[in-house]
Amino acid sequence: MSVQSIQKKYLPVIRKAFSDDLKVTSFIPMKLGMTNDSFIFSCGSGSFILRLPGRGSEALINRKQEYEVYQLLADRGIADEVLYFDPETGIKITRYMENARVCDPHSKSDLSECMRVLRDFHALNLHVDHAFDPWERLEYYESLRGDTPSRYDDYSQTKETIRELYEWTQEQPQHVILAHIDPVADNFMFTPDGEVRLIDWEYAAMQDKDIDVAMFAVYSLLDKELVDCLIRFYQNGVEDRLQKKKIYAYIAIAGLVWSNWAEFKLNNGDVLGEYAPGQYRFAKDYSAYFYAFE
Repeated sequence: MSVQSIQKKYLPVIRKAFSDDLKVTSFIPMKLGMTNDSFIFSCGSGSFILRLPGRGSEALINRKQEYEVYQLLADRGIADEVLYFDPETGIKITRYMENARVCDPHSKSDLSECMRVLRDFHALNLHVDHAFDPWERLEYYESLRGDTPSRYDDYSQTKETIRELYEWTQEQPQHVILAHIDPVADNFMFTPDGEVRLIDWEYAAMQDKDIDVAMFAVYSLLDKELVDCLIRFYQNGVEDRLQKKKIYAYIAIAGLVWSNWAEFKLNNGDVLGEYAPGQYRFAKDYSAYFYAFE
């Protein structure tokens, strides 16, 4: 579908958020994301982002739960500003952050600032009624492959190792609160006025807060030196070796969760580049780092 056709199709939705006599002066594709497609449009009230759920996203995202999270976050100065959200379709309109940039995951100053934002969010101790269980998600994404086997010959062995790590995490102390689950570098927006906003809360749910540090690491495909740096920034000068070991376990678990997610997306014809094999590599490498941890 052409950009012009998309604009025409969704103009009634845009008008719901503004007014019936709204005049859209520009409508430009922003990005084709892994889960959603986004467009920037301008009108008399400023510039905004129209988020359209992508192909197959209904199997991956519960939009009603996402809506509940945004309701909880409203007016807290943490998330993107939502002007319209349809929990049935997942169509969302947010205010565009002019001249904002995303986190550079290879900049230690950016990593430090992102971990500060994550700590501040976790300190709010927010709660919702739904939870994220990484093992349940792992098996669910795996099931979406149907009869198609994994691309990885040693998948069964890797999964068994990850199951052991998951069971270990369940025996450790956990601080279960609302976690973002997808706090990747691209979701931290640095604005010109010095604010950092955390956007895209579609996976957010109750979980041990430490899993968010792991999720940041796996998406950015950070090397081990930067992963350890990330953990130090999150710990903010208070070394906790059990927490570090737990984050290693979560990185391995998250790697296989998102590897299965990626296999489903690849089977649907999506192009994910290095992200897909990188997730499986994290599952294997951080299982080894976990068992070597002293």
